[in-house]
Amino acid sequence: FEDAGYGKILSPNCAHILLAHRLYLAEGFGQDINTGLGRLENDMASWRTVLGQSKTLMMKMLAVTAVQDDTAIASGLLTRQDLDETAIGRLGKLVRPLDQVELSLRWPMQSHLVWGTNAATKSLKNDKPTERSLYVAVAAAMPLPVQQRSNAYADYYEAASKAVAEGRYTNLPKPSSFIRTSAASVVDYVANPLEHIIGIEPLPSWDPYVGRTVETDARLRLASLQAWIRQGAQEGNVVTRLAKAGQTLYDPFTGLPMLVDQRKGVLYSVGQDGKDQEGDPQSDVAVTIPKTQSVGLENSRSVSPARSR
Repeated sequence: FEDAGYGKILSPNCAHILLAHRLYLAEGFGQDINTGLGRLENDMASWRTVLGQSKTLMMKMLAVTAVQDDTAIASGLLTRQDLDETAIGRLGKLVRPLDQVELSLRWPMQSHLVWGTNAATKSLKNDKPTERSLYVAVAAAMPLPVQQRSNAYADYYEAASKAVAEGRYTNLPKPSSFIRTSAASVVDYVANPLEHIIGIEPLPSWDPYVGRTVETDARLRLASLQAWIRQGAQEGNVVTRLAKAGQTLYDPFTGLPMLVDQRKGVLYSVGQDGKDQEGDPQSDVAVTIPKTQSVGLENSRSVSPARSR
């Protein structure tokens, strides 16, 4: 895979690509379960390669959407009682959590920084100095403001990338901590003329893009827990068995075990807002707890023993 859009604001026709990806899977499952699983495995492997090697935000988010599609299909299949152990094992391997390369937005951030710096320089060159006052024209002609702006943006991207690498997904740094996009005094016009005088667009917030990527990881972890329930030992209740799944399947948004509502029959992550909405699929990231032959669902709402409220 090669993302040729680095340093540019380019996007493929995402709607057409996603339609082809979905038709490919639907046609496979329309034949039989084995053909469908084979296509699902191929599709997931391909899109995870794109997810790990994307250099632009557009391709990263396209891959995120496709992986979420595949995960939703796998999660739904894992609730079916007619699946044999072989199929469950294949699905369990398919929904492994994302690794650090797949989670990272470093390359898309760097690509946007390159584009933004080049766009600012080009905008200044194409602008008509006669339309500005003298002090604005002088500021635009100096190389230092462009370099200062680039350094500030680079510092922000570095801090955001570090926060993601450390798992601080719900507490990313804000662009305003690095670039003051609203002039508060005359000093701001002198210290940061590009942002406040020439009017170059401020940085986009990366929170929603990081949130979507981490949500994809949460969906994979939830599907992995579904497979764990289906594959693991059948003794004990669901909560006890989930507690043995290990920290690799904890909620990435909190670093704590996933929540369980056995009354509703759902297993869920708190999602991007970091708040427990009792498994509401509109706010939390929730999946159905698979039923097994020997273990039913108790009429209670709980979390694993390692999780406290």
